[in-house]
Amino acid sequence: MGAEPRSAALFQVVGAPGVGKTTLLPELVRLGHGIVAIDQDELFEDGALLGLPITDADAGPPLWPAYNRMWDRIIRMIRRAGHPVLLLSGTPSPDDATPDRDDDGPIHWVLLDCADQLRLSRLRARGWPTEWIDDAMSDATQSRRQFPTVIRTDDMDTEQIARQILAWTSAAPAITPHVRAGSAD
Repeated sequence: MGAEPRSAALFQVVGAPGVGKTTLLPELVRLGHGIVAIDQDELFEDGALLGLPITDADAGPPLWPAYNRMWDRIIRMIRRAGHPVLLLSGTPSPDDATPDRDDDGPIHWVLLDCADQLRLSRLRARGWPTEWIDDAMSDATQSRRQFPTVIRTDDMDTEQIARQILAWTSAAPAITPHVRAGSAD
């Protein structure tokens, strides 16, 4: 009988708006060598997905669960082929932060964080309304309680931060034998 199928790791790099996730993506792609680096916002065109205004504060929230399910499926397809995935995404709710593995393999979590004043400066430079900024600051506070592993984006350039993230991924198991439901661990 052949070897058990193998599933690749999912490296969840989360952070509240303004921490620099999207800015890091090109460096992670350039330096990643074999890891599939994805920004959860990559599919948007001018804030819309398939013409639906998903990033609009009023129209988007009912669409987000379906958007997250779509990403789950995309990531599952990549992982089952044995490719580790590094997903840059916003801070999930405590209910959505899964444990350290799922049916597809290991999951590793890290929080990108920065000083509140730096986040405020970045979000104001985007021209965000006060309500959105307040939500982002609240997300940052909540995420600090939720994720013990943290990489700071305050004082390093994007290449240094990307290298630190990739070093974190290298320290964790990227591929494990797939465990079938009902089998012993």
